[in-house]
Amino acid sequence: MIKLRSLQLAEPDLKIGQTESLSFITGNFPMKKSTQRLYEKVFANESILHRRFSLDKLEDSLEEDPDKISLRFEEKAVELSARSLQAALRELEMDPRELDYLAVSTCTGYLCPGLSTRLIEACGLRKDVRCLDVVGMGCGSAVPALEQAHNFIAAHPEKTAASVSTEICSAAMYNGDSPDLVISNAIFADGSAAAVLGNSKSAGSPDFHTFSSLTYPEWQESLRFRTEKGRLRNVLAKEVPEQVREAVMALIEKLLAEQGLKQDDIRHWIFHAGGEKVLDAVQGSLKLSDAQMRRSRDVLKNHGNLSSPTVLYGLKNLLLSDEAAPGDWGILTSYGAGFSAHACLVKF
Repeated sequence: MIKLRSLQLAEPDLKIGQTESLSFITGNFPMKKSTQRLYEKVFANESILHRRFSLDKLEDSLEEDPDKISLRFEEKAVELSARSLQAALRELEMDPRELDYLAVSTCTGYLCPGLSTRLIEACGLRKDVRCLDVVGMGCGSAVPALEQAHNFIAAHPEKTAASVSTEICSAAMYNGDSPDLVISNAIFADGSAAAVLGNSKSAGSPDFHTFSSLTYPEWQESLRFRTEKGRLRNVLAKEVPEQVREAVMALIEKLLAEQGLKQDDIRHWIFHAGGEKVLDAVQGSLKLSDAQMRRSRDVLKNHGNLSSPTVLYGLKNLLLSDEAAPGDWGILTSYGAGFSAHACLVKF
């Protein structure tokens, strides 16, 4: 069975509470009085306590030169990605040269060659390691990247694959009076997660059973990056929570029907913690208890929205809790640009 053999996270050192973030933003970002009131309202929400950023100091977030921002993205994305991947390999006492496949997902900056090439060098991987850079899929991309690693193992059962999801959301901070920019600056954070997959008979290791996705191109303008003045600018429409709700409901129904399962068969739920309203919409539609949403809400509270690695932070949260018993079913769900939604059925 193709199992998760290791899952490790990496976060930046700079940890900032939401009160400090609000004070910094309102003290340094030019804004209308109405925008300041909106910031104060958004930050008054206690669904997020603190976030981490790949910045030497908060003042670095005021940089507006696109070239300097791109250089910071490259440096910090490579650093965090290498830390998470090296930690995952180290847990397995695995020589980096034993890794056969690497899928890397990111959306908060653009590199060519991509992050995978940088990781081959930074982590000492073989030159013939098969690699793939997953770009342009936004917050949802960790699950498709996992699927590509899973598919490689299915085609090469004796091999080992890794999937790394890394975002430097602080490199995409953008000041403006639009409400979606206010919300973006209040919820996004930086981080990385690395998963190593391989065939194993070991008990207790999660088995990535099957994957499924849905894409709604008619909603592509609701959630995306747009380039303005040479910089990435997040677009986050007010319809997103409802679109997530509709997409996730359809995706879960499709996945369960294909596998002959019912919702009651699923004991563990891990959702991309895109924001409180998003999680509220998902919870209400699926009629899940607060306990069933706890892992996803804990990630939002303690890390914010990390974009693509967020769902893997939720899985790590569950694994550390020891709540998943052998034979339990679980579902990981992510969603993002496209508009797309992705799910993975997991057996513990």
